[in-house]
Amino acid sequence: MKWIFFIAWPLFANIDLEADPDPFVLDLKRIEIPGFPHAFNPSVVRFDDKFLMSFRLIPDRKNSYVSFIGLVLLDQDFNVIGAPQILRTRSPRSTVPSRAEDARLIFVGQRLYMIYSDNDDPILSGGGFRLFLAEVRCDGEIFTLMEPEKLTQYEGADPKLREKSWTPFVSDGALLLAYSISPHRVFAPLFGTGICKTVAETQGDMLWSWGKIRGSTPALQGVADRDEYLSFFHSSIRMQSLQSDGKNILHYFFGAYTCSAEPPFHVTRISPRPIYAKGFYSGTMYTPYWHPVRVIFPAGYIFDETNIYLFYGRQDHEIWVAKIDRKGFMESLIPVHTIQ
Repeated sequence: MKWIFFIAWPLFANIDLEADPDPFVLDLKRIEIPGFPHAFNPSVVRFDDKFLMSFRLIPDRKNSYVSFIGLVLLDQDFNVIGAPQILRTRSPRSTVPSRAEDARLIFVGQRLYMIYSDNDDPILSGGGFRLFLAEVRCDGEIFTLMEPEKLTQYEGADPKLREKSWTPFVSDGALLLAYSISPHRVFAPLFGTGICKTVAETQGDMLWSWGKIRGSTPALQGVADRDEYLSFFHSSIRMQSLQSDGKNILHYFFGAYTCSAEPPFHVTRISPRPIYAKGFYSGTMYTPYWHPVRVIFPAGYIFDETNIYLFYGRQDHEIWVAKIDRKGFMESLIPVHTIQ
């Protein structure tokens, strides 16, 4: 009955999004970066005996298309250590401001890569946003993006469509990118060309009533109890809730899916409903803001033997990490059957 209720609740006004929290979400912790109190949308990787976290920064909310990506080191308790660094995404000769958004960090072998959305056109347009990828190198102190590459040629490319939220993962030592989840279309970037080749596409019977499923975190192996990848996704719909004071505004939700470790990487399991916890949707409604919204946006995770640590942005102004019981969470996923 619980699942049926949550399939139906978008029809009702003033639903309390935190009334039925998932028991596998054990704890929430906010991460604050000195000097950047409104950083958001973090991704994360293990980095030696520390963690390396990316974040997005908008210096002036009245000019929200000027956007930067930064990096900062965390200790084992996810406390900031050392000075944060803002990455250079433009050549020194460029007159176009940075519009870099929502990085994802992923290791391919010993090399660290960053995948992000940006628009380097002199005239700003939504369709000018493309996916970029670049290797991240560190000389011991300073991180550098090595020749960011814009991906422009791929199946389904649309010059009017804003591109973001592709899902990176590694298969047989190569970087792959899930362009979409339903269908699960997987690209292989051909480095140095701006071209992506389609390597797989499958469709599953995914039931999700909270908007179009879009990528969020990288997909990692080793979390599931079988040989699969696990990734968290996001979606959004306009609705009323207690947390929006009854206003009909955009709400973001997230869940997770698994896919097979071998081509064609068909989706095998999915969350039956959005993941909820006390504190996900309550809290400050920041102003100035480009439009009213309730946002929770995961962009990276790490895990150990017992827990998953999901890094997410809240209200496009805050960075949080959710401690999730690995066993209970994996048991919550339901099967997806391939239909083509």
